[in-house]
Amino acid sequence: MRRDYEYVNGQRVRPRRSFLGRLFHGASIMLTIVGAIALLIVFGVWKPFGSNSDKTSREAIIAEEEKFHGIVLTNENVMAQLSEISELMTYSESYAGTANVVDSLQIPYTDVDIWGTQHKIEIVYSGTIKIGYDLNQMKTVVNNQRKEIYISIPEDPIIDNNLPQENVTVLQDNNLFNPIRADEVNVRLTEIKAQWLETSIANGICDKAKTHLKEIVTETLTKMHSDYKVIFLDQGQKPTQVAQPATAA
Repeated sequence: MRRDYEYVNGQRVRPRRSFLGRLFHGASIMLTIVGAIALLIVFGVWKPFGSNSDKTSREAIIAEEEKFHGIVLTNENVMAQLSEISELMTYSESYAGTANVVDSLQIPYTDVDIWGTQHKIEIVYSGTIKIGYDLNQMKTVVNNQRKEIYISIPEDPIIDNNLPQENVTVLQDNNLFNPIRADEVNVRLTEIKAQWLETSIANGICDKAKTHLKEIVTETLTKMHSDYKVIFLDQGQKPTQVAQPATAA
């Protein structure tokens, strides 16, 4: 392209553009810049500030920290990870059996049964006792300096003793003179549930549930954060009492 020049004091300079020429030139440069930015955005190379609101969120900040400095562990991180496996932390034991109910009319003021007034009920059943913990009552404290996670387990577990009706079969041998009462089966099932729960507690189901909980929590957290140690606290001991940052000697 041929360009015209002027000479001022022996120096070659470009001639001064008119106002319209300068306006046209500036507009051309601006359009070129805008077009380049548009292409970068389309191909995902550059994202303008504020185009993604998540970038200013707490999660995004933590993600950036993890990218450059490794995992940034918080109490919220730990609780979120535990909530995802809450079902796995529930410990359960099944029970089953057969119970009989035999009843006869008795001679008043005696323990002597009246012959021919006996009725029988046979109950075949199966149920499940589940032991769990309320995650909202579980306390955690993370010490990133020591690489330790302190966990306080609730003192009282949640006990669910489920004996569903569909798992109960009732065989009845009724008696005309001593008919089976409507509440007899339900009363016996209530006794069965209480007996099995008492037996399970005596056999250490709560201790087994706590051991199971610790195993699941430890396995899950150490798998995600292999450089951290999971420490379970004794009853009544608060995480903040033992999780103070380490100080130099």
